[in-house]
Amino acid sequence: MMKKTLCFLMALALCLSTAVLGAVAEEKVTIKFATNWGPGDAKYDYFEPLFNEYAASVKDTADVQIETLSTIDYKTKVKVEMASGELPDVFTWWGGALMKDMVDAGLLLNADEYFAASDTVKRDQFVDGAFGFYTMGDTAYGIPLEGTRSLFLANRELFEKYGLAYPKTYEELKAVNEVFKANGIITLAIGSNAGEPSGFFFSELYSQFEGAQEELADMSTGMKFNTENALKTAEALADMRDLGMFPEDTVANGGWSASLQLFVDGKAAMTYTYPWMFDFIPEEMQEKSELIPVPMLDGAANNPADFVSGFTVYGFCVNKASFNDPAKRDAIISLCDFLASDELTKALTQSGMVPDKNVEIDLSNAKTIMKKMLEYCDGKKLSSVHYTVIPDNAALNLFHSGLDELFVGALTPAEYVDKVQAELDKAK
Repeated sequence: MMKKTLCFLMALALCLSTAVLGAVAEEKVTIKFATNWGPGDAKYDYFEPLFNEYAASVKDTADVQIETLSTIDYKTKVKVEMASGELPDVFTWWGGALMKDMVDAGLLLNADEYFAASDTVKRDQFVDGAFGFYTMGDTAYGIPLEGTRSLFLANRELFEKYGLAYPKTYEELKAVNEVFKANGIITLAIGSNAGEPSGFFFSELYSQFEGAQEELADMSTGMKFNTENALKTAEALADMRDLGMFPEDTVANGGWSASLQLFVDGKAAMTYTYPWMFDFIPEEMQEKSELIPVPMLDGAANNPADFVSGFTVYGFCVNKASFNDPAKRDAIISLCDFLASDELTKALTQSGMVPDKNVEIDLSNAKTIMKKMLEYCDGKKLSSVHYTVIPDNAALNLFHSGLDELFVGALTPAEYVDKVQAELDKAK
């Protein structure tokens, strides 16, 4: 009788354990996370090990699958997934015009719903103004991670070699340009390939003119681009082109990497870049690079020594349907808590990222150029850029591609600003 009872109890225990394991297996969910923080991106080496640790820590309840692609391929894939109704559960993405179609289609979660559900991450932990890039109407549809600052870099050795002072005015810039051209040195390593880095440089110059920041603040509702300030900025770029300040082939030497490489190789005296390129500046070049103000244009009202472009440029969005799925909700909150965690934020600052979350930055292992940037930008006003405020994706694309044409002389300054305005008018 005792043997029968023991067998019965063992059988019962086996059934119960099988039932429990089955319940656990049923509760485990698959979460799809997509990002362009893959191999080759400056943040990958800092992000990848922490992500792997996180995924391992939740493996009993969630299978967090990650997909990474290069930025261009990534943008294309996510747009295709949006059209087919297969957006990832959580994905890094841009705000502004690139987010608008998703918002209009009702695909993205109101960020406040995530903050209300999270026990560790709250909206007031982020810096002032961080959510502007992700806000449409009165609602934020993304969680900002990455802020940034503009850098106008000068090669100290080249200026010393030719006995030149850093130019503070446009006339001084023209003077040093003549010396550098005579010695086979490119004055400004700034090209334009798909509007990079020319689009951000356009905004940097534009912000020197009176009323420019007010015009940018009104862009999302007024949709007015072809202002006098925009025309003056385009004319300044055309003049720099005609004076031979840029690389001869601005398309081949456009894009963030190609423009920066001319400077890194010592072929250019100055360049314009952003912290996401820090990993591609060798330490030797970081040491001899000086951060200086962009020369003040003729007719400018705002001294570029007093401001830098500073804004949110990146973060992540949540698929609203996924968040509202009871089976996925807890796993998605957990993943978002990791992405917005202090630990990951601090780690990513080592790549040059300016955090959008209020965290203490450890500079003990920071790059030389990162330290120089923080020191240079301290106390300066932050100015907006067209990239974050142009509200229509087609107009934003034309803002960038039109600069490619302006840089090669295929468009006049007036034609350029009117072409962008015409696209905005279509979207009104």
